[in-house]
Amino acid sequence: MLARKKSSKTGKVVPLEWSEGVARLLDETYKAECERKGQYFDVYGQVFPEELLVIVSYLSDKDPAKTPITLFLSSEKEDIATEEKVKETQKDFIDLARLFFDEIFANSEWNEFEPEWQEVKHKNKNYFYKITRENVSLTLEANKLLGDEFLDSDEDFSEEDH
Repeated sequence: MLARKKSSKTGKVVPLEWSEGVARLLDETYKAECERKGQYFDVYGQVFPEELLVIVSYLSDKDPAKTPITLFLSSEKEDIATEEKVKETQKDFIDLARLFFDEIFANSEWNEFEPEWQEVKHKNKNYFYKITRENVSLTLEANKLLGDEFLDSDEDFSEEDH
């Protein structure tokens, strides 16, 4: 499950024109870095009743097996209560993505993944983020193959169950 909140099971995918536009903006902003490393940005978003989730992955153009850097951003319900608030939160998420990737690209030895959700304050609002090595495109494809029953499962499987 990609969402931060466990109750977030069904949501709407953000419009493709928005996610592709953000990806183009990041590709252009970090053009030199992207060209030098042969990588690009991929953006995915989903609006749930409880949160807005935006995922920004930095992927290899040449080697699909190369592990990406993926930034997950999540808001609270009140940050998406109106259309105006959704747009403001989307802008904040673009700002946050740029701040995170500025830091990542500024340090060639950067390796500070945060696989658990962390809180971040931006423009006097509290948002949430995590940074992983997950290839979200592969996760989405796997979810399609596994079907709705898998996605709706609330069961927590432990090793002793097998």
